[in-house]
Amino acid sequence: MASSKTSQTSTIVKQPKNDVTRKEYPTLEELRKAIPAECFEKDALKSIFFLVWDLLCLAGMYMIVGQVENYFGWIGLLSWYFLIGMFGFSLFVVGHDCGHTTFSNYTWLNDICGHIAHAPIMAPYWPWQKSHRQHHQYTSHFDKDRAHVWIDKEIYDSMNYLSKHFHKFPPSGLILYV
Repeated sequence: MASSKTSQTSTIVKQPKNDVTRKEYPTLEELRKAIPAECFEKDALKSIFFLVWDLLCLAGMYMIVGQVENYFGWIGLLSWYFLIGMFGFSLFVVGHDCGHTTFSNYTWLNDICGHIAHAPIMAPYWPWQKSHRQHHQYTSHFDKDRAHVWIDKEIYDSMNYLSKHFHKFPPSGLILYV
């Protein structure tokens, strides 16, 4: 009696390296339709409520800083710094909305609230609004973008090793900012 063998053959199909499959992303219109309509409506009273809320939270944080330091020491103080930064950033966001006129339908109210929001974080509203408008106007423009200074290949090639690779060092942004 002869034994029978079953053989299976598998084929592996290799994709060419230059064949890139692309994901389909939603269009801007599809994204807008996914967001509830009330998110696009400006409500001055709601906006003012959040501005006042942020200011009250910030004031409350300043009122408890002494107790936080006394009871929790430097760890409590570090936590306080983190929270005060969060509330300060929330004021910046409100001022940013005022600058983009998404705070309310009234330019005069946007400007007043923008000044109120930016004053505690010591960011003068008018100069910030002007430079931010220029930032949006010239984003990614090689010569006129003020938010990101571009370095062309010629300048990059003339840099020393440390200058070329300093940005890879995590705290480099903080060091360059100071």
